[in-house]
Amino acid sequence: MAPDGDPIGDWLHQGTSDPGEVADRYDEWASGYDDDLASWSYQAPAVVAEAVVRRQPTAASVLDVGCGTGLVGRALRARGFAGRIQGLDISQASLEIARQSGAYDSVEQADLQQRLPLPDDSVDALVCVGVMTYLPDVERVWREFARVTRSGGLVVATQREDLWDPRSCQAVIEALQKDEVWTPLEIAGPAPYLPEGYGGTPAVACYYLTARVS
Repeated sequence: MAPDGDPIGDWLHQGTSDPGEVADRYDEWASGYDDDLASWSYQAPAVVAEAVVRRQPTAASVLDVGCGTGLVGRALRARGFAGRIQGLDISQASLEIARQSGAYDSVEQADLQQRLPLPDDSVDALVCVGVMTYLPDVERVWREFARVTRSGGLVVATQREDLWDPRSCQAVIEALQKDEVWTPLEIAGPAPYLPEGYGGTPAVACYYLTARVS
């Protein structure tokens, strides 16, 4: 259960863009997060990790934006990724679990609605899994992802199916392509995301975006 007795699933489905609320919720949920996501058959970390190692096999560094407890980092290590993995997240409690997993070379607390705490052209690949729900300014966020990723690098992100059209994600992808920020390689979806729903809600699908930074 989420704080105040509200079901976690209902809160997740509703979504929020308030960074303080997101931090508080995930701090309180951190200890049970991995078990809950496993029980909901969460598929995105494995899918995104596979995309990175398949499309960017020479990557020496990956930035995991919204790394949470470290599911994507662990999935990358399980697929043989031996490079540097950095994690950013707003939840300090989640970051501590990610740190303890041993998958990350560094983790840092950050408000992901602000400028990322990295210089331009910092990493070979950037992943953002299960996080765009909380980041409503899609164009600003995706431009920021491209800023910190080196030319020729990879951005892989998920977005919930029910938010894809309301947040004009396809139009943003095309705008960034027109501005020569990136070239989309694959837009897959609606695809399985949480086939068991959020612990009792209907099944949740998502889109997987893979783009090559210009």
